[in-house]
Amino acid sequence: MLKLVGNLRITTSRGSGQARTYFEVVFTPYAGTINSHPVRLGNHDDLVQFLIGIGLSEDVACRWAGRARSEGVVLIPSIERTESQLKASGLLA
Repeated sequence: MLKLVGNLRITTSRGSGQARTYFEVVFTPYAGTINSHPVRLGNHDDLVQFLIGIGLSEDVACRWAGRARSEGVVLIPSIERTESQLKASGLLA
């Protein structure tokens, strides 16, 4: 089972006009290249549930989601997950 270590980058895209605000989550490994895909989440609650689903505690997930909403771009350092966990969450192809 291959474990990958890297950062999760959460980018907040503020809506303009008809477009709504959404969050984009991308896994970036420390070394090597992988076929990663961004995951788009429509609101803050979806982001919190996604972060809980990949193994963060509820308190930590709420804290990071709140920072992403207020700051725009957030890097969560030192995320270590198996390749299958990242595929199940949609971050890997």
